[in-house]
Amino acid sequence: MPNIDSPLLYRDFSGFLSRYFPYKVQKISLNAGFTCPNRDGTKGRGGCTYCNNQTFNPEYCQTEKTITQQLSEGKRFFSRKYPDMKYLAYFQAYTNTYAGIDELKRK
Repeated sequence: MPNIDSPLLYRDFSGFLSRYFPYKVQKISLNAGFTCPNRDGTKGRGGCTYCNNQTFNPEYCQTEKTITQQLSEGKRFFSRKYPDMKYLAYFQAYTNTYAGIDELKRK
């Protein structure tokens, strides 16, 4: 039986953040509405088996909203529970860096 008090054999993301920041940091998921090479046919079709973004994207994270709106709504969502929290913008859905920087800036 594993010892639940022993340190992880890997560094999880919250552990990584706590090493660099003296305060709690919350990821705010953002969706720029881009696809990825495993969905558009460049590298594959249909996407990865775990890539159903509707199952894990928060309600505020919708492509109809601008990135700024999503970030504001995400901060508002988490600030109710954690008022002193700091935030990290996190482009989660598919491959949100798949388009050029100019297109991302327009979002």
